[in-house]
Amino acid sequence: MSSRLLEEFLLEECTPYVRRLLQIALEEARAGSGPLRKRFEFNRFEVMLDVAGEVIVLEDVLDPAESGEDRVPLVEFFASLDQSR
Repeated sequence: MSSRLLEEFLLEECTPYVRRLLQIALEEARAGSGPLRKRFEFNRFEVMLDVAGEVIVLEDVLDPAESGEDRVPLVEFFASLDQSR
């Protein structure tokens, strides 16, 4: 895992509920029954799922600097979600 923000998101916000919410959004987008872009607001992080762009944008709402945002490839993000169980 290369992203500091991804590591922090997985440690601080990634409950089983959050994990399932994101997985359902991905499944629906890929099946064509949901939007290709969807934004989630959690306690510390905002997560923008961009299936068309094959990327997740993580934003740390407590860090307004450029270091508070990271783009993670969709494949890496969901692989990390699975490993964090």
